[in-house]
Amino acid sequence: MNTSARVAGVLTFVVAAFAADQVTKEWALSFLGAAGEIELGLGVTLRLVFNPGAAFGIGGNAGAPFVIGIMLLTTALLSWVIVRAVKGRTSLAATLFLAIATGGALGNVWDRISRSTDAPLTGKVVDFIAVDWFAIFNTADVFTTLGVAGWAVLLFTSKDKARTRQSGSEDGDTNITTETHHSPE
Repeated sequence: MNTSARVAGVLTFVVAAFAADQVTKEWALSFLGAAGEIELGLGVTLRLVFNPGAAFGIGGNAGAPFVIGIMLLTTALLSWVIVRAVKGRTSLAATLFLAIATGGALGNVWDRISRSTDAPLTGKVVDFIAVDWFAIFNTADVFTTLGVAGWAVLLFTSKDKARTRQSGSEDGDTNITTETHHSPE
């Protein structure tokens, strides 16, 4: 696969995750605001909540500096994903998992930018999937978590790290040759 196709594929995954997140948040704003909540069973409820912080509300009072930090991290992640796609020396599947995570991160950053009412960069993230024994989160959180988890699984289970083969030489000495194969890092 050539560089243009890899980059286009990666950016398609980023945009698809971002778009899916925004569509589900718009649905939540339209239907859950009026309906209150929808019980799905097994302790899962769809309920509209506005989160000023990160996971579990962490950093909710930090304001714009917190959002700027998240924006910098998200920009670094997006840059890394594009560089991986351009170089093409790492697993495409792993890069696509990171692209999904990036799309999710961008969805939550967009909430913080576009939903600001008090001051710039103070918008709250729309959360609507409530699991009684866990947390309230959104589709972006699902994409970010599963994207990073998928990348990590590929990183740690790859069998292509490096293989060593031994061969005998004419003088009876053993030569060790290392063949390097790229892991999905």
